[in-house]
Amino acid sequence: MQILVIDDEPDFVRLVQRLLVAENFLVASAKDGLTGLKMAQELHPDVILLDWNLPGKDGLAVLKELKAEPKTRGIPVIMLTVRGKEMDTVLALEMGADDYISKRALRPRELVARVNLVLRKNQAPDADGRVIHAGPIDLDTSHRRVTLEGQPVDLRTKEFDLLHTFLTRPGRVLTRQFLMENVWGIEDYGTSRTIDSTLARLRTKLGDFGQSFQSIKGIGYQFSMPPD
Repeated sequence: MQILVIDDEPDFVRLVQRLLVAENFLVASAKDGLTGLKMAQELHPDVILLDWNLPGKDGLAVLKELKAEPKTRGIPVIMLTVRGKEMDTVLALEMGADDYISKRALRPRELVARVNLVLRKNQAPDADGRVIHAGPIDLDTSHRRVTLEGQPVDLRTKEFDLLHTFLTRPGRVLTRQFLMENVWGIEDYGTSRTIDSTLARLRTKLGDFGQSFQSIKGIGYQFSMPPD
């Protein structure tokens, strides 16, 4: 497994490299956003650890480009930064980050655990090789593709994961806590905005089928199979 660290602080990069190499990861690094983007294209690493405050092109801009490019959009990204405000966390998650860790509270074992977590979550949907049918929707877990009435639907990583979570649990009421833990791999960020905004985009992209996702006030959401 290869990890790409995009960070301009040499001491911090050396620390992260030491931690991950000890866990048998291969580690590459880039000290600015443009170099990081190029290396992501060339290496296609299993996980990217991305600093926010980078010279030239900041981490959020790098994240946006990674998620816009078909070749790199599926690579899990963990934002690793000194920025710790709630709105920073929400913004990064909405842009497609898989996790967000503050450097100020970095704990070595937690970093390794979170890397392993996003690796497991990124591999899990592809493992069963199924195509899930739900009304006009076909969700191909092997190739992470979704079609609506035979036409491809361009979904972001978390939009796909959220749809997969609902389609495999029809009729169940899923709490926001459950969705954060199972889609984002995060126990609690104290806000439901990330879930709400991701589901809003998903509903829009799915047209009339998006009405199959209903808000359950004070609890979460429920997906109901549409009538034939």
